[in-house]
Amino acid sequence: PFHKPSSHYKVVAEGAKRVGAQCEKAHLAINTEARDGRPACQVAGFCMQGCRIGAKWSTMYTEIPKAEATGNVEVRPESMVLRIEHDANGKVSGVLYADGNGNQHLQKARVVAVAGNSIESPRMLLNSASNMFPNGLANSSGQVGQNYMTHTTGGSYAEFEKPVHMYKSTVVPGIVTEYQNNDPTRGHLAGYELEILHLGLPFMSAFMNPGKSGWGRELAASLENYDHMAGFWICGEDMAVESNNITLHPTEKDQYGLPVPVVYKTDHINDTRMRNHAYARSKELFESVGAYKVTDLPPYPASHNMGTNRMSEHARDGVVNRWGQSHDIDNLFVSDGSQFTSSGTENPTLTIVALAIRQ
Repeated sequence: PFHKPSSHYKVVAEGAKRVGAQCEKAHLAINTEARDGRPACQVAGFCMQGCRIGAKWSTMYTEIPKAEATGNVEVRPESMVLRIEHDANGKVSGVLYADGNGNQHLQKARVVAVAGNSIESPRMLLNSASNMFPNGLANSSGQVGQNYMTHTTGGSYAEFEKPVHMYKSTVVPGIVTEYQNNDPTRGHLAGYELEILHLGLPFMSAFMNPGKSGWGRELAASLENYDHMAGFWICGEDMAVESNNITLHPTEKDQYGLPVPVVYKTDHINDTRMRNHAYARSKELFESVGAYKVTDLPPYPASHNMGTNRMSEHARDGVVNRWGQSHDIDNLFVSDGSQFTSSGTENPTLTIVALAIRQ
């Protein structure tokens, strides 16, 4: 069952109702009843920092231990793949990796599934270049590392005369879904969600006063009102732009002598227009339920990593096919969020899981 509505959710839901917007409870992978050997949520808040009791789903204490228990899976922690090897026919044949002590091992394989997500996966493919694949593995299209996306983000936090205690709930108790469709009359393409979200005090103190000194009376006054706040994280569809990409540094190397990744990401004009629309709608919603101050938080420096090894029907346009299978090498798969062709308006984890199960 869903969690019962928190005060944070009730404030936002009432504001949404007053401005004619749709607000829904969030679909969360968090137990509200004991299930699968894990307890029910105690609503301790701050789920973003993990769940001490295991009510919140995580592969770390769900799928991985079950997989190990079958005897068919071995996890080798503190290891790093250095390159993917291939044979004379161009089929991948294994991975060269370094263990926690820096010792190198060659693990032979009939199939290799790359799951380092949007930065380390393209880096691994590019660092696996050879005479047969001079531009890196699976890169005949030149698309490995291209079209990096992170969602269009920002935040909006309101202060009220009476307490809200937003932290006394799951970290995302609900979502305003009114603006998730594509409606160009709003002044931007694609859509966004307003995810009801409480931030911890350190995070809030770092973002409440953007562009200023980061301290002073205005910031202190807002932080004193922490238990009187309600707020959103803006999560919008980030455009796939080829120049937003992951490349290899020409000179900087890591501890194993491999080029480190260079991450380049800048806003599309559509991101700016979408974010400004979200700020305006958030302010309208909060003021409708009595907020006396609304602060726009800037885009976070990183959010959900997506793209860089995108799916495509034709090999010339992308890296993998509809199954996440490399167009160029049929026993090489990509099993993470770098497969995404677009970012949508949703948090990507469960889509990554669904694609992996399907694969």
